[in-house]
Amino acid sequence: MKLFFTCLLAATLFACSPTTEKTETIETDTLAVDTVTIVDIAPPQPVIYKDSALDNLARFVAGLPQLDSNSFSTLESDHYWQEYKTAMDKNWDKMFETRLSKMSGWRDSTLAQHNDSLTLFYPFSGPDFLHANYLYPHASTYILAALEPIAAVPQLDTLPLSDRDKFLDTLGVSLRDIFQKSYFITKHMKTDLKQVKGVLPPLYFFIQRSGHEFVSQTFIGIDSTGNETEVDIKKLHWEKTPGVKLVVRNLATQEIKTIYYFSVSISNGGLTERPGFVTFVTNHAPFNTFVKSASYLMHNTHFTSIKGLILAHTENLFQDDTGIPYKDFKKNLGFEVQFYGEYVKPVKDFGDARYQPDLDSAFKASTTRQKLPFSLGYHWGSAKQHYILVRKNKV
Repeated sequence: MKLFFTCLLAATLFACSPTTEKTETIETDTLAVDTVTIVDIAPPQPVIYKDSALDNLARFVAGLPQLDSNSFSTLESDHYWQEYKTAMDKNWDKMFETRLSKMSGWRDSTLAQHNDSLTLFYPFSGPDFLHANYLYPHASTYILAALEPIAAVPQLDTLPLSDRDKFLDTLGVSLRDIFQKSYFITKHMKTDLKQVKGVLPPLYFFIQRSGHEFVSQTFIGIDSTGNETEVDIKKLHWEKTPGVKLVVRNLATQEIKTIYYFSVSISNGGLTERPGFVTFVTNHAPFNTFVKSASYLMHNTHFTSIKGLILAHTENLFQDDTGIPYKDFKKNLGFEVQFYGEYVKPVKDFGDARYQPDLDSAFKASTTRQKLPFSLGYHWGSAKQHYILVRKNKV
């Protein structure tokens, strides 16, 4: 009994001490031996609040109604916004039915089987978070890189009516190629994005329409060691590697995601001038890579560095024929390739010079080739599509 009271006193004193552990004293029926069970109690998770002002602006840009009363609520009665919302709803619903829904079902049986929660690297992306998210919804970090510029979005609730309506009209036009063809056309973006002040409006649109809310937005640069540094938007154009970091929350899962977009040249010369960016990307390795509608840039000698970066650090690469040439995988025995769809020659804009006979033969010879139930890329007007999933062999 003396032992019992000694243990009981110790347990009582321990339970009253300032600690995160819980103690219990349990009597046993057999040998009358007292035990103390220590149970770890996890500390409460910090509450992550959304940036309401940013989220309200982004919802307005996306043609979605406000969730509470704010400065944008009264603007929803504007017939121009109503027309914009109706048009965007119609375009989104059609795109979801013909492309995104099919993509989601296919993804769950393919990409989701290959460590799809890794960081996603999407070079030559433009502001296309849309397809990155639908193909890799389980990633918590996305790195997008392209030439299109970054600028602050105008505070639309204070703009004159005519300017606000012109902004929405231009944004709607800038999204036409994504809705119909699944990719941005460079020459269109040069004009369209200049009028809507850069990539943020279409990024806002895709983030909101795909079921996310905004937690924060930070303009950043990358220093020579690969670390991100916060930059005032007014000084962003002086940065060698200007970027924006968007932290968002999936409304369905409450998962926090981080989206990086960098306005950079990823040619050999561009990467040589930006060693910090290369370090930043490699610090996220191993990662998955997605490439589509990339103008066959990695087929020429000016883009060998970005190709090498991907080959060295990607675990899975999902791409169409505009990405890394098939010959680079044939001579590298460290990869295995799965074929989807049916190979067709490049569209006339690129001619026969980018035709890959070895890739054509590999598609035809493959005994494991699978169907691709959606259209994504330059062959949007054809029922024939082709992609490959390149997986790095485990050593």
